[in-house]
Amino acid sequence: MSQRREISEDGKELLFDHGAPYFTVTNPDVLSVVTEWESRGLVAEWKSNFGSFDCLTNKIVNTEHQICR
Repeated sequence: MSQRREISEDGKELLFDHGAPYFTVTNPDVLSVVTEWESRGLVAEWKSNFGSFDCLTNKIVNTEHQICR
């Protein structure tokens, strides 16, 4: 995974994961594998916000909370 950390203007630490920050499973066979991964701590439910970085203003915009499972 490729990660980086930044500090926002208000002092909050931001973590960027450029790998696969989330995925969705619809196939029951794949879901059983992912459930096993979850029980072993290899994956976890995404509970953070998503946002977009505006290169013109150098600010994070359009942050929203989404639950992806």
